[in-house]
Amino acid sequence: MFYFLSKTFDVLLMPLTMAFIAIIYALFLKNRARSRWIIGSALLMLYIVSSPIFVNLLLKWWEPKSYPPSPSYEVAAVLTGGMVKRYDYTTKHIWLGFSGDRAVQAFELYKKGKIKKIIISGGGKSLLGNKKNVSENDGIRQYLIYSGVPAEDIIQESQSRNTKDNAINTAKILKEQFNTNKCIVITSAFHTPRAVRCFQKAGVDVAAFPAHYMQENYELWIDKFFPSEQALEAFYYVWHEMVGFTIYKVMGYV
Repeated sequence: MFYFLSKTFDVLLMPLTMAFIAIIYALFLKNRARSRWIIGSALLMLYIVSSPIFVNLLLKWWEPKSYPPSPSYEVAAVLTGGMVKRYDYTTKHIWLGFSGDRAVQAFELYKKGKIKKIIISGGGKSLLGNKKNVSENDGIRQYLIYSGVPAEDIIQESQSRNTKDNAINTAKILKEQFNTNKCIVITSAFHTPRAVRCFQKAGVDVAAFPAHYMQENYELWIDKFFPSEQALEAFYYVWHEMVGFTIYKVMGYV
């Protein structure tokens, strides 16, 4: 139930949804001055959340810096969520998705000898929980094997549906299979704050290794003052995380 409700609130609190509801509401108001004020406020909000300058500043504040992992962390958990766009079981062909860099960074750490084992956590069930969907988990496993990671160094945990589950299920694997509570968490930079807090709550001595940074370094030019679809998309992800972090905080998950 929590999973379903969190996704519902997530949709309702997104900028485009709120602006759409506000404008529809304003169109039915008899007070035209108030109607214009609501529509103007909605348009201003949309401009702010699609402003490359504002969104990039927000990302630089929210996304943590990346530091080399300590040698004492031999196991890494890479969290699923948009890493695979499509995985063809017949041909074993993989199309990486929006956050495919998570898998790339896990591979990089392994090949550099920074980690010895990789846990792929998540991608196990649908929204309603009535069927399994392991294509992302299986696809990442196949990608790592193709890249040169031995199959015996990859552990699949495909039951998690959210970050809380990722933390609890990974903590169990660490204890039962590796007799440790230490783990590197590899996830998108915008998702790292919530993931780290969840893993700490589950009793894991966690080190973060952010991937898939969305912040940019660019020279300020006139085009940065105009709304951007790319900036709006980036804002969606970071706002989604802020809402999610707040909900998890209220529920006591972080």
